[in-house]
Order: sequence, then C-alpha cells, then structure tokens
Amino acid sequence: MDERLIELYVQRGRLRERIGAQRQLIARELAPLAKAMGVADQGVAWLHRARAYVQAHPGVVAAVVVAVVVWRPRWVLRSLRWGFVGWRGWRAWRTRGRQVSELFRAFRGTATAQ
Repeated sequence: MDERLIELYVQRGRLRERIGAQRQLIARELAPLAKAMGVADQGVAWLHRARAYVQAHPGVVAAVVVAVVVWRPRWVLRSLRWGFVGWRGWRAWRTRGRQVSELFRAFRGTATAQ
C-alpha cells in the first residue's frame, strides 16, 4: 500500500478519535441544559395543542372573549392600550435598530476606506 495512503488512514483515525472525544465533552457540558430544553419543548407542544383547540372550537373562544369584554371592560381597554403601546415601541425599536446598523455599516465603510 502507498505510504501516503497509510498516513492518511492514520490521520483519519486520529481525527475520528478527537471528534469522538469532543462529542463526549459537548454532551457533558450541555447536560444541564437538557431539562430546560425539555421544558421549552413542553411549552411549544402546549402552544400547538392550544392552537389546534382554538381552530377546532372557535365558538368557545368567541364566547370567552365576549364574556371577558362584558365582565371586565376596563381590563380589556387597558390591555388593548398597553398592547398598542408595546406594538408602537416594537416598531420604533425595529426602525431605530435598522438605522443604527446602517450607521455603523457606514462608519465601518469609511474607516476601512482610509
């Protein structure tokens, strides 16, 4: 067999051993996150079930919304107001963030041109 080919096979074996060790290290390091990721998965699954329920029972959802509006109109109005304030804040954040990133891009462009 060609010496170069043997060398490549040996190098490949070493790389595979190193990759295996790195995978074990990552598995050990990320083990504490497994519980948190499980909770996140359960939350996503709950949201999917809630969405399916709302799609299957729109009348029940509408009745609950009407009941809340009738029994707690101030709460609904306050929630709508704060929702609108939050939406405007989010839109401003997105617009300003885009402007700031363009400004930084412009500064970087002038700094590299000099």
